[in-house]
Formats: sequence, structure tokens, C-alpha cells
Amino acid sequence: MCLYVIPSPVFLPSSLRTFFNLAIGPLDIRSRRKREESRQDYRNLRKALCVGYANQLAERKMHHNGYRTLGFQGQVVQVHPSSVLKADDLGKFPDYVVYHELIATPRPYMRNVCSVEMRWVVPVINKLKTLDVYKLSGGTGPVKEETERDVPDLPKKNVEVAGVVDDSESRILAARERFLARKGKK
Repeated sequence: MCLYVIPSPVFLPSSLRTFFNLAIGPLDIRSRRKREESRQDYRNLRKALCVGYANQLAERKMHHNGYRTLGFQGQVVQVHPSSVLKADDLGKFPDYVVYHELIATPRPYMRNVCSVEMRWVVPVINKLKTLDVYKLSGGTGPVKEETERDVPDLPKKNVEVAGVVDDSESRILAARERFLARKGKK
């Protein structure tokens, strides 16, 4: 009768690693290279999101985990509880994030959040500050309404329209008579 010794499942992974190390060499070098390539791919993706979603950047507020959006009208928002973004050991979120959407509840939230690095955000913000929206849209700029102060000195004339009398007192009396007439019909 032959007895087979089956190793305990707790020791199985380390014994398999030892076996593979002896048989074909250490796997850590290959897997480390793949992890580094994968990590670099994620960094490139996050950088592309930072540039592509420049209008949806948010900066963490100084003393708590709230964020202020960096768009046209900045507002204070929180990271949605269902987000995969996790706080660090000190309980703080990253300094800058890109969000996909804002959810309007009594407390505004950002959903689908991705952390970005400050060195990617600074050039984007500088570019947005110098951006001329009217030039991009093909317009000539904001339309200025001319007021009487902007018009050169012209002679001012008081022109009265014939037949129209601005008598507010007579209009008030007429409105009062109509009101009393309606009240008397009831």
C-alpha cells in the first residue's frame, strides 16, 4: 500500500513557488516588469484624463476632504461614497482629482473620480486662464451695451408723444373704481 502525503493548503503556495523557482527560475522579475508596465499605462491614462477633462478638475480643500471644482463657477463638493477613491493612511484624499459627473443632492457629490498629479494640473490650469472663449467660438467678444454715458455729447431733447399723457394719479383712480365695482358685484 502506497501512502501519498498531501501538503496542507496553507503551505501549498510557498512550496509551489519554491518548485517553480528551482524548475524555471524566479517569476518575480517577469511579474514585476509587467506590474511596472501596467502602472505606467495607468499613469498615462490618468494624465490623458487630466488633459481631456480639464473642465472637470477639482482641488482638495486645505483642512478637510472636501473639494472645490476648478471650472467656471467653483463649488464645494464631496467624493461620492460609492467611489473607489480611498483615503491614505492619514485619512486624506489626493490633492487633485478628475470627476466624470456631479450629483445634485442636498450635499453635492462627485462620481467616477480619478486622482491626478499636481504637475499635470498646473499647465492645464494656466492654459485655461489664458483661454479666450469668444475667440474659440468664432465671435468677436462680449457685446457691450452703449448707455447714454458712453454716447458722445449729443443735445438732449425732451420729446413728448402726442395724445399720451403720463398721469399716474388718474390711472390710480381708475383702478380704484374698477376694484370697487367688482367688489360691489359680489
